[in-house]
Amino acid sequence: MKKTIRSILPMPWYRRLARLYSYALALQEGPGFVLRLAFGRGEWTHRFRALVHPFTFRIDEENRKVVLGNLIRKEVLAGPLPAEARFIVDAGGYIGDSAALFMSRYPQAQCLVLEPGQAHAWAERNLASYGRRAILRKAALMGSAGSFRMHEADTGSQVVAATEGTLEVMTMPEALALSPSGRIDILKIDIEGAEVELFKGPCDWLRTVTCVSIELHGEVAKAEIPKTLVAAGFKLSQHGSLTVAVRQEG
Repeated sequence: MKKTIRSILPMPWYRRLARLYSYALALQEGPGFVLRLAFGRGEWTHRFRALVHPFTFRIDEENRKVVLGNLIRKEVLAGPLPAEARFIVDAGGYIGDSAALFMSRYPQAQCLVLEPGQAHAWAERNLASYGRRAILRKAALMGSAGSFRMHEADTGSQVVAATEGTLEVMTMPEALALSPSGRIDILKIDIEGAEVELFKGPCDWLRTVTCVSIELHGEVAKAEIPKTLVAAGFKLSQHGSLTVAVRQEG
């Protein structure tokens, strides 16, 4: 149905319709919530129905998109995610919205949240109530150690190679070392194009991952990474902007 409407309507009309639909869903939080989200300003703390703890955000265009997309439409939970999860990695955690959703859905899970940008401070604030279940690092997930710098970009941070690095990075082996079981049940990746660097070398670490939920940026990522995932034994499905890969049994 969604694909049909998207193919019929011009993109500007489709986006307006999608925004109206999101606000209609947001009525579950109450009419006052919708009015304040649409017309309010400043900082706001709200107890979302999908979350076990209150969540704080700025009312601006970028954060409206995040709130409507994740905390209302729950886009990050789309696809055939595992019924249970004990260890989750959220690479590109922004203000903690996706990690809060994961830990609310999976009450036994720990979540490693990697956000190298200024939004890290908001993630720390929003995830403090989850205690030791939330492991926060102001770092970027990369395929190998090296020198990198960062460009802040709306709802994310773009990481690029540099001759002199000013950015802390974490590799997959380092992330795995924090897992009590040595496995990752859900690996969520939204790192604004740096996924190409993450997947360019040997990806033996994929053997330890049950489910990958990734937003692919650019033609190289869209052409190469799905092939790597399929070769590693994952079955892929598309859910909006997310490619969800689930390890096949046997």
